[in-house]
Amino acid sequence: MIQRLIMTQFSQAWLVRIRVFAILGLVLTLTACGFHLKGVGKNAVATFKSIELVNTDGVRADVLRSLEQQLKASNVKIVNNMAEAEIVLSFQPTGYTVSRTSISGQGDASSELIKMMQPIRVEEVATEKELLKTVVQVYRDRRIDNAAALASNRELRSIQQQMANDIAVQIIDRINRSQLN
Repeated sequence: MIQRLIMTQFSQAWLVRIRVFAILGLVLTLTACGFHLKGVGKNAVATFKSIELVNTDGVRADVLRSLEQQLKASNVKIVNNMAEAEIVLSFQPTGYTVSRTSISGQGDASSELIKMMQPIRVEEVATEKELLKTVVQVYRDRRIDNAAALASNRELRSIQQQMANDIAVQIIDRINRSQLN
């Protein structure tokens, strides 16, 4: 009886170990077998070689600067005439709104929702076909520390720069996706 009990405990221990290794192997396999579409996602690389940016009046400077940096990092040539461009990217003015989401006991805003919107239109020069007409949007929520106004303003500038970078990445990503169709 004692020998049978020992064998059962021994067998159960091995069974637990086998299960742990099986689960661990399954998790490792699933995490390792991911795939990425070329030019799609957060680390998007542009699938086009040249672009013309038109109607940039009214576009926030940080959005335009971030987009130009992203394009240059992707080895995309920014041209000034349609004859040299593969893609034409037209802008409308950037929308930027801030709304209070909570108020402190003194009546000051203690948190706010920041929304940045960039309407764009993308046209393929060779076919004169409109590839995309959309609004790229980014939202951020921030807490305001009224006692540390300088730090709060610095944080706001940092958030605005992050939002501009996100919009630039989304624009390139959406252009890439529109070319897949």
